[in-house]
Amino acid sequence: MTQVERGIDDVLAGVQWRFAGRDEFTLTAGQWQFMAEPSVLVVLEGLVRVEGLSATEDLASGDFLLVPGSDRFAINALAAGTVLRVRLDPVGTGSAMTALPQRLLLTDFVEHTPLAATMMRHLVEQCPDPFGVQGDRVATLITSMAIESWHARGCAPPRWLLKVNEPGVAQAVAAMHADPGQEWTVEALARVALASRSGFAARFQAATGLPPGRYLTKLRVERAQRFLAETEIPIGAVARRLGYRSETAFGRAFRRDTGHTPSEWRRVARRSSASAVLG
Repeated sequence: MTQVERGIDDVLAGVQWRFAGRDEFTLTAGQWQFMAEPSVLVVLEGLVRVEGLSATEDLASGDFLLVPGSDRFAINALAAGTVLRVRLDPVGTGSAMTALPQRLLLTDFVEHTPLAATMMRHLVEQCPDPFGVQGDRVATLITSMAIESWHARGCAPPRWLLKVNEPGVAQAVAAMHADPGQEWTVEALARVALASRSGFAARFQAATGLPPGRYLTKLRVERAQRFLAETEIPIGAVARRLGYRSETAFGRAFRRDTGHTPSEWRRVARRSSASAVLG
């Protein structure tokens, strides 16, 4: 079977969260905390055992855990200590979110990713009102930096980004990710997949969960979010790069997917990133 490796950049561009709450647990030895919602945790002191996920793990001071789904799990304090937690609410259920593992663990997170660790402490311990756009952006930045570090440090399991197993669809998805600005019609994608047009669209949706046109739009918006947040490229140039014939058409598609205009997204992303860095 042919498979497609989605780039780490695509995953980072597509992962978005809303801030849903925060906790600081001061635990005595033997104390339990039970959880059942997407969360990030950082152990500041002590030693805790995580149970209920795919494997039992022990987290020591400086370690990090991301649980992106709503799996029920518990932490058991093996020694007295302190654990910070940010509760998350996923924005959408796109392909990037489904690419994440059941749990993502990073040892020595505070040492290897100090900026993300500082943002985590600020969000839990100091930020007076984290609910709203700024809290959402900081929570997303923390998880994105953790995922990037997890991947760069070789902690990810082999081939974790391989998503599409249907041979012809895999070729079509690869082509779309390589050049999202191309005018990808169903006929053009079917030719890439060496398939008939009539059967291709149904096979594509069965393999990816989305019709070809909707998949392409989400891919373009995910790329646009990253361009807008991280570069100075004018909005019109971003639109043309991603295959839109006008800035107006791009703006409509972007707002339909994100709830923001491109200029609003850029402004909020820049302001939130700066606030997180400055503390």
